[in-house]
Amino acid sequence: MEVHAHTHTARKKWTHYFWEFLMLFLAVFCGFLAENIREHKIEQHRAKEFAKSLVQDLQNDTSAINTQIKRSGIYIALTDSLLKLSKAKLENRNAAEFSFYTRFMYWTAPLLWNRATFEQVKNSGSLRYFRNFQLLEKLMKYEAAVNSVEAESINHMTRGNMLLKLINETIDPQLHHDLSKYQLLSLDTMSVKTKENYFDVKIVSLENKRVEIRELLNMTIVQQRNLQFNDVRLQQAKELVIKLINDLKEEYHLK
Repeated sequence: MEVHAHTHTARKKWTHYFWEFLMLFLAVFCGFLAENIREHKIEQHRAKEFAKSLVQDLQNDTSAINTQIKRSGIYIALTDSLLKLSKAKLENRNAAEFSFYTRFMYWTAPLLWNRATFEQVKNSGSLRYFRNFQLLEKLMKYEAAVNSVEAESINHMTRGNMLLKLINETIDPQLHHDLSKYQLLSLDTMSVKTKENYFDVKIVSLENKRVEIRELLNMTIVQQRNLQFNDVRLQQAKELVIKLINDLKEEYHLK
């Protein structure tokens, strides 16, 4: 009977398996670290791009807020002018001047916020890229401030539509037509000569419209009061905008 010899390989020590496991573990771990670093860099890059866009939007918001506060100041001053004029007889020049200012009391232009970037960041879940909690908190506060101002703007527009009926019942149609080419902000740059020309326009007495005028004045006073309150919100929003711009530039090293 033929006997076959069996070849035997030397049994590997446990340290061999340990080193194999360690090398495999290190390879997987290093791959995991590399992927994490790559993801972190991508997120940092995206956060910086979002930050750039946010800064641009916020700078535009600053300009819009300044314009809105300016409009508001003109409206508030016009209300005082109308109240003062209403204490005299609304005939001749007084009637023309009262009609002139009345034309602009319909103003309801809302502030157009630049929210595209923030909405994109929020709705896409990209807020996680912003790891600075204080920065996130300010962004949330700014959104709340914007929503608060917008809520009052809706009320302002509603009252403005109510005012339009009273304005139409008070102002001379031809004068209304002639003044339609101007916006509220136009009054800030309109020359004295132009205003005087409108104040010299022949207008019929408004004394027989005292009931409508009384209602109109009460409504403009409500608008004036709420604009004053809203100006406080706008100033707070503006201060927050400036802080956010500075924080974003500092956090992401933007120029």
